[in-house]
Amino acid sequence: MSFRLPAPVLLALIGLAFVTLVGLGVWQVERAGWKANLVATRNAQLAATPLATDEARALGASGLDYRLVSLTGRWDADHLMILANRIRFGVKGENAVEPLVLPGGEAVLVDRGWYPVEQRDATLAKLKQQTSTTATGLALDASGRQASRTAAGTWTGIAPESMSVGLSYRVLPWIVVEGGLIAENAPAPTSYPAQGFERYVSDVSHVEYALTWFGLAAALVVITAVRFVIEPRRARARLEAAEGAPRP
Repeated sequence: MSFRLPAPVLLALIGLAFVTLVGLGVWQVERAGWKANLVATRNAQLAATPLATDEARALGASGLDYRLVSLTGRWDADHLMILANRIRFGVKGENAVEPLVLPGGEAVLVDRGWYPVEQRDATLAKLKQQTSTTATGLALDASGRQASRTAAGTWTGIAPESMSVGLSYRVLPWIVVEGGLIAENAPAPTSYPAQGFERYVSDVSHVEYALTWFGLAAALVVITAVRFVIEPRRARARLEAAEGAPRP
């Protein structure tokens, strides 16, 4: 025994599905506009003058996200940390993360750059020998990030809250990627650590998602029209043709 929903109930469900699909499409269109504004805003910030230490600290993590900074402090080379399994230019490597202790005693974690695994000892020794007290680069909001330390002593990601455990000072909830803007199609580096950051881009195609939802809504309309309009008409036409045919 087959079960069929009454036509009014089925039409109501189809209407609900149609409204949902159109709503999802509209939402993706709005997301596309929001993301376009975000990309434009963040990349425009790259043309601004880097914020000094006091200015950066006053803004806080959310206000600093994707802003250029130029910080002055003291490097804590004794607590330099490593991010493992970082692939760049098709080569397996690592990133060095070092706390920069700012005036007042708080610190910010600085991604000091990438290097191939075999260059670890030379790169870390080079960083520890540097006497510069300034870090210039891109600040990012790292609030809520979590990372774990591996058995080898490396880290799975850069996360101030996780990495600050065991340190004698407070670590701020934002990080800095040291260096400048990396040009598109830049060649592989010849010296390490390779520093810098890329221009912000969006890899999510909200327009394609919107077209998908709208397409599904349109397909639902076509299917409904076939089911409730075209097929009944064809059935009536076949029945009328059969009734009007001469009997043998």
